[in-house]
Amino acid sequence: MSKAATILGAIIGLMVLLLSMVDYDTGQIIGAFFNAQALGVVVGGTLAAVLVNYPFSQVMCVFHGLWRVLTHEPPKPDAIVEEAVELAHRVKRGGLLALERAADEVSDPFFRYALGEALIYKDEQQLRRVLESRLNSGLLRQLVCQEVFNTMAAYAPAFGMMGTVMGLIIMMTQQGGEQAVAAFGAEQTQNMLAGLLTGMGLALVTTFYGVLLANLVFMPVAGKLKVLADAEAFKNRLVIEAVVALWHQEGPLMVKDRLLAHLDEQMAEKLEALR
Repeated sequence: MSKAATILGAIIGLMVLLLSMVDYDTGQIIGAFFNAQALGVVVGGTLAAVLVNYPFSQVMCVFHGLWRVLTHEPPKPDAIVEEAVELAHRVKRGGLLALERAADEVSDPFFRYALGEALIYKDEQQLRRVLESRLNSGLLRQLVCQEVFNTMAAYAPAFGMMGTVMGLIIMMTQQGGEQAVAAFGAEQTQNMLAGLLTGMGLALVTTFYGVLLANLVFMPVAGKLKVLADAEAFKNRLVIEAVVALWHQEGPLMVKDRLLAHLDEQMAEKLEALR
């Protein structure tokens, strides 16, 4: 349901924004909220700052992160337990070599990799070390992508404020130049005030875009990536326990009990962290 929640959240956010932009006296959306120049300052400035801050290869993970948030679901540990118990039955009948034949049928990539490594290493500590190294390297890549989105969430409001300051500077200098030529009559003063208010509204749109992108796009995406990364790390640790149990050729019931105990331990740690 993670994909559905992401899409639903995006739809609700857009609906709230659009309804807030409507002038209910005329029934039309206020056009002042749409400004390509202001959007360009925020998006372009944020992208430029991120490119300065990170290598190009890390910046490209932005597209992968967005795709992951929209298409991936957190893995379910129950499926790993069921698959491990089924493999334990095969090992009981055919020994460790049965894992080689069954590995291609395993859908999870990390589980498939771990089964292959179990056939290579003869020492449990070495097997654990290799699998945990693979787990940590994958987790590190995901943490880097989260960091990029959090950094973009910090930059976007700053560039929004910068665009607002730029707009105010341009507005004030233009109004000052016009009034230096024209006499200060009542009509000119009224026109000047109207121009100032209009220009200030347009200038503030950049701050609006910066806050919007930071709080509705960048920060939520970073948060959802963390949820997915934590769920995947939890699943991969369960896979390591399953593969070690299979490597020891433990019976199906022992494999199931080991994994369920590991699940209970992980859940207890999460509950303790929340307290």
